[in-house]
Amino acid sequence: MNALRRGVRNAFRNAMRSVGVVVILAVAIALSISMLIARDAVTSKIDTVRASTGNTITVSPAGFFGGQGGGTPLTTAEVTALLNLKNVTAVQAQLTERLSTSQTNLVTPITAGSLGRQFGGGAFAGAGTSGSTGTFTVPIRVIGTNSPGNSLVGGANGGGTEKLTAGTAFSATSSADVAIVGKDLATKNKLKVGSTFTAWKTTVTVVGIYDAGSTFANADVLMPLATVQRLAGATNQVTGATVVVNDISNVTAVSTAITKELGTKADVTSTEATVASEIAPLNSVKDISTYTLIGAVIGAAIILLLSMLMIVRERRREVGVLKALGATNRSVISQFVAESTTFTVMGAVVGLVGGVILSSPITTALVNASGGTTSSGPGGFIRAGAGGLGSGGSGFTPPTGAGGGFGFRGFRGVGSTLTQLHTSAGWSTLVFALAAAIVIAALGSTVAAATITRIRPAEVLRSE
Repeated sequence: MNALRRGVRNAFRNAMRSVGVVVILAVAIALSISMLIARDAVTSKIDTVRASTGNTITVSPAGFFGGQGGGTPLTTAEVTALLNLKNVTAVQAQLTERLSTSQTNLVTPITAGSLGRQFGGGAFAGAGTSGSTGTFTVPIRVIGTNSPGNSLVGGANGGGTEKLTAGTAFSATSSADVAIVGKDLATKNKLKVGSTFTAWKTTVTVVGIYDAGSTFANADVLMPLATVQRLAGATNQVTGATVVVNDISNVTAVSTAITKELGTKADVTSTEATVASEIAPLNSVKDISTYTLIGAVIGAAIILLLSMLMIVRERRREVGVLKALGATNRSVISQFVAESTTFTVMGAVVGLVGGVILSSPITTALVNASGGTTSSGPGGFIRAGAGGLGSGGSGFTPPTGAGGGFGFRGFRGVGSTLTQLHTSAGWSTLVFALAAAIVIAALGSTVAAATITRIRPAEVLRSE
């Protein structure tokens, strides 16, 4: 105990030297802590992104996409069968139809303009319309879906981050004559929750109003898949499906399996390659933080070792006297271990605070420098507790708890995910860092103090 007390007191013998050693150690430890926190944050974000983004596959009839092109619709049975494929967790199916002015009393909020007239016979084609006349009216797009809230997300559907602003969602298996309408369409037609409109000579009740973040998508109507199939005379027809895979690493295998299952009937695409390229900056940051962490730890160990070697060298006479008075090598070494540990603990306290403060800006700077601030890709939500076709059911059966409201879900753009990366230091991280610092201090001081064993009291005292 006397040796330990002497070691602690010796740490404050020379104020100038003590401050210098503590500051240098604090800088090294702060860098180590910030890199450790950054690495943990990036690793966690990569795991989250891999589990929730880029793990979808788009399936559409061959030659058809986003209401354009040609081809033959897929069948409900063909899409449902995809649930049986390995690693598939859900299938979100839809049937896109268009209502002309003769099929509905709704008035579109979109002005045709030159683009509408130019493409009136294509993407906006409806019965009785003409792309060459100046009286062309953009038809109302109706999307029959078993996944309300995730039907307008990005791509050809033109949606952004959707939000249910009023009412509730219909269930995935509903066949009722109900609809959720875009806010622009609702405003144009003075619709609110509980209002009705006609479609295919049928009265449809508005149960919800959404905001999809774009003029195009906010002019749409979402209805239950079974309802649209029935009213449009498209029994068992599906014009698109989104297959959700359990992990991005399985997307390629599932894409191959879907292609084999549907053959030439469907076009199968995924965003795996895009997501992988977007995640690359995160992997780069992870590597940089790992190498920097290793370098900072080695640097701290070298600083401590050299400092203790210098201190031991300066105290040869003191060590000789102690040994002449009967002190063992073990007690003398313990004294220097206590001194170096005191330096390390003080440096660690300062370094921990500095590391936690600096971790967030350092991580952001690394991500920005690695090109990870691009913003691309869609975002969206689905009904709380539901994910389209649940993997455990048959047909278009939702998981337990389906039916109420909209809830947020993954499939957000990877670019925005990178910019939303935040760091946090848990107690386990801080305790681990402090323990590691103490171990390094003990090892470094032991190596330095080991030279004490070669000191002979008689030689030291004679030379003095």
